[in-house]
Amino acid sequence: MISMVIWVLALAASISGVCIAVAMEAQTAHLIATAAASFAMVAAAVHEHKSADLAAKSAYSLAATASRYMGLLWCWNAISMFVAYSFVLDWPYAMSVVLGMFAGCGACLIVALILDREAQSSAPDQRTLHLAAAMAKAQFALAAVLIGAMVAARHASQVELGGAHRWVALNAILCTAAALLTLTGYLIMNRSQHAAADAAGQTPAAA
Repeated sequence: MISMVIWVLALAASISGVCIAVAMEAQTAHLIATAAASFAMVAAAVHEHKSADLAAKSAYSLAATASRYMGLLWCWNAISMFVAYSFVLDWPYAMSVVLGMFAGCGACLIVALILDREAQSSAPDQRTLHLAAAMAKAQFALAAVLIGAMVAARHASQVELGGAHRWVALNAILCTAAALLTLTGYLIMNRSQHAAADAAGQTPAAA
């Protein structure tokens, strides 16, 4: 309970800080704050995943933890964008991007719920692990594409992307993508290592 309160307060404080940067139109400060918050979530995800792995928790629990943090990444950036474009700035495509981010969050949380249910089952369905692995790989690929798109978008004219206030969205998408690329890359590598160890008969596979 205490850890949940700390998480909520930390997320609220980080969103407030980002919104202050938006109100001041401090683009560099906004980018730094958004990146810091996003990668703090990645660090927390990796730490919790490693701790659960060392505690020999099931592959389903490990995958559920990872999915929840991926959902948190999508959600935090979606909320920060929603607040920025609802109360401070205006950009015609903002709500489309926000909805897309919330959709990514929802998909991750649904998969996490499924994995949690399977972790409690006496006969878990291994197809859910394949689903989690496929989602991680899909988000890794999506993140790589988004990073390339955001780099290109920074060189596009303001008219092509709806005006001068696009920078908040570009920063949010770039940081979400970079954080997801880092987290899913770690998860894919970790899964491969466990699979190799399992094939060698050393440890049970985990995702």
